[in-house]
Amino acid sequence: MKKYFIGGLGSNVYHSKDFLQELDSIACFINPYEKYFRDEIELKSWFKKEIVGEESICLIGHSLGGDLARYFASEFQEVKKLILLDGGYLDLDKILPLDTELEETKNYIKSQNLSDIDILISKEKSEAKHWSKNMEEAVRHSYHWNVQYNRYELAINYENTETLLQLRRKIQAFKRKVGNTLFISPRYPNEVAWIEEALKELPDYFDTILLENFGHELYTEAPKEIASLINEWFYYSQ
Repeated sequence: MKKYFIGGLGSNVYHSKDFLQELDSIACFINPYEKYFRDEIELKSWFKKEIVGEESICLIGHSLGGDLARYFASEFQEVKKLILLDGGYLDLDKILPLDTELEETKNYIKSQNLSDIDILISKEKSEAKHWSKNMEEAVRHSYHWNVQYNRYELAINYENTETLLQLRRKIQAFKRKVGNTLFISPRYPNEVAWIEEALKELPDYFDTILLENFGHELYTEAPKEIASLINEWFYYSQ
């Protein structure tokens, strides 16, 4: 069964390469963040084109990609298995207003600029639990050079992001019924109340794994370990 992967906001194809190559079957990275979706119809149309010709797939989603993956799994019968990596389970309306999320996202994108990307790469490498050539490329492809201002800027299109964040509120992935599902998340130290509540409300039919000493970016922190958990689940959930 072919696997498709949707990363979180700001991810690119290089972030997931180490992880995807550890999976037991072919896995493809698909990127909704390069597109502008006016509504759910355009979102579904995009996904339909990405999986054209497929009859049976496994969909993996991380963070915001988890919300999109759970939504697609509820709308497309081709999605036979769903894997959520710390995503697809939060009711954002309980956490912060949409206007606040949009404003914070816009300010974050604007603030992420730098003159020397190699300094950032050295910093990321020194702090990373896992590092490789792919991770270096992931950082390089996360920025683009602005000739006018003579600096690197975060390669995230805010208009595209804004529509996806708005659509996330609308599709309410956290309450959608799906089929065969594996949920993997860090067990955050001193978990805030809204995470605790959301984890308690996970459906009983989810196979749930909570991991100690992991952060939100679990598949880039430990690609082999996360892939191994998925491969094992996949084998036993046939």
